Amino acid sequence: MTLTSLEREFLQRLSAEPWTSPPLFDHSLIVRLVEAGCVQTETLPSGSVQYEITEAGRAAIAEG
Repeated sequence: MTLTSLEREFLQRLSAEPWTSPPLFDHSLIVRLVEAGCVQTETLPSGSVQYEITEAGRAAIAEG
């Protein structure tokens, strides 16, 4: 998978810790990462979404 600069930056930040989106975050920006299995999501009771990198995401970063 060839990552865009935005996708690569997002995965690198997730590699340090999970991230919870603010209410107005545009989830379509990273939908390709979720569909590819690089990121898993969990919708919290507040309606926010928590993102966490997967092993596939770590491999995508390593590929360059």
